[in-house]
Amino acid sequence: MASGVLPIALGEATKCVSFIQEKCKKYSFTIKWGESTETGDLEGEVIERSNIRPKKSEILKVLHSFTGEIFQRPPLYSAIKINGQRSYKLARKKIIFEHEFRQVTIYKLILNKILNDDYAQFEVICSKGTYIRSLASDIAHKLNTKGHVTALRRLSVGNFEEKDTIFIDFSKEIIHSPSILKNILPIEAVLDDIPALSLNDNEARKLKLGQKIQLNKLEFNDKLLKDYPNYSKFEKIYATNNNNLIALIKIEDDLVKPKRIINF
Repeated sequence: MASGVLPIALGEATKCVSFIQEKCKKYSFTIKWGESTETGDLEGEVIERSNIRPKKSEILKVLHSFTGEIFQRPPLYSAIKINGQRSYKLARKKIIFEHEFRQVTIYKLILNKILNDDYAQFEVICSKGTYIRSLASDIAHKLNTKGHVTALRRLSVGNFEEKDTIFIDFSKEIIHSPSILKNILPIEAVLDDIPALSLNDNEARKLKLGQKIQLNKLEFNDKLLKDYPNYSKFEKIYATNNNNLIALIKIEDDLVKPKRIINF
């Protein structure tokens, strides 16, 4: 039911996985009207039915209420932990519980097309933590009917787009083929939206040894100060040496502090 873009980190790039997780995501999804399921998708048993099938004009009218910052309740069948246990495990055991509402951001939500009376296809760009199954259920509820997701495709994660992906089944033929090498991106691809600090060889060597460096003594600090005068507000900055990524850093109290060293 679910397919699409899945960024994979290799080697030292695994240290930057959190950056890609923070990026917005784009999905295409299909809702089936008239039925809600225990999982919010077609893999669960139907628990409620409705004879109401919304018209196109009705769907378009409610979409604006699902854009911007919204609150949604995550599905019971999700990986969220409750008292140390995954909620989907509790749901399978028929243990009664309910998630708290969470705030997420929907940057764009459009109706792609009406497939027939029972099915409609949508496209959404959303923040991390957004559950499409909850969004589909909430849209159906707003339309005074029931609904669940029957198809879900992730079209992009940040700047990782579907057009740049390759099919991979982790067979030996794929792993050792030139096609996978063409699609491996540098770690900087996930750091494109945070500032960078350039260091000379001596500064880079100190940083990689775990030492702190005084910001006002850096040789190449002019560009950072010019582009980001309030650099201290950035929680995430990375350092380079000869245009090569060497570390994730934090600037605090006029000191450059290494947070995560990248070794090549």
